[in-house]
Amino acid sequence: MDRFTSDELLHLVELMKLKSAVESEYLREFINGIIRETYLRIRLMDLLSLPDISLSAPDAKPLEEVVKALEEMCKHYEEHLAGVRKLRESAKTPLELELIAAVEKSLERSHIAVRMLINALTERR
Repeated sequence: MDRFTSDELLHLVELMKLKSAVESEYLREFINGIIRETYLRIRLMDLLSLPDISLSAPDAKPLEEVVKALEEMCKHYEEHLAGVRKLRESAKTPLELELIAAVEKSLERSHIAVRMLINALTERR
């Protein structure tokens, strides 16, 4: 598995270089999709090395508790976004800037998705 992750990291670096070398916006966006998928695979492989986590809930939680937990997630996303934006200012290379931008976009998408979920859950009350 270490070899797989190592290869994926090398692929990620090469894709980032390729993206910065391509002039076509369409091709850059296409490559960006491959970059996101590669990064996702790397992160999923990292999860395999974590100790077992129980995902089963003994009892269903009341909606208020679920919404509160989701709001806490949003708070964390906002904190992480602030940290990532500070990182962007300290980026030294175009590759670092691209990686930070990809992380920032991913955090923003997750934050928006969780906010939409909160809205959908609270709208039904």
